[in-house]
Amino acid sequence: MSPKIKFNLNKLQNKKPLEEQPNEKISISIGGSIKNKKKSDNLDKKKYTKVKKIFSKPVLLDANLHKQFKNHHFSKIDLHGLTVDQAHQKLIEYFSINYKRKNLFHIVITGLGNKTNGEEFFTGKIRRQFPFWLDTEKFQFMIKSYSPCKIQHGGLGAFYIKLRSKE
Repeated sequence: MSPKIKFNLNKLQNKKPLEEQPNEKISISIGGSIKNKKKSDNLDKKKYTKVKKIFSKPVLLDANLHKQFKNHHFSKIDLHGLTVDQAHQKLIEYFSINYKRKNLFHIVITGLGNKTNGEEFFTGKIRRQFPFWLDTEKFQFMIKSYSPCKIQHGGLGAFYIKLRSKE
């Protein structure tokens, strides 16, 4: 059941300020019938209903992703020695190529960074930025899930990545 709301702007008989009329009802009519509808209006609606929308799904943090790497072939990319911007661009190119080739499993080695800062354990700039990159639309389109690596594949300085299968 949808509520009916009516609002008549032409009826301004009651000129009291709203503060003095707290219990009076205001109703607004939304939608309703449209008279003198043109054929061009129908054509415009058809144009807009056929527009294909692409919704990007968020990249999932999958704690069990490492199990899939035991049974599948995977590729590695090492980002050591790159600036944050270079690493970002290199990842976009790398994932674009592998997404087109349908190579699904990858390990991204970001490194842990220098451990000179006593308060922070992980000081690597690329490692800190990597999860934020995965929230961008470019990466969400290609990447299905990720997880920090187990020790045999690089430990916490690397990530397991599973790409989406190309539809």
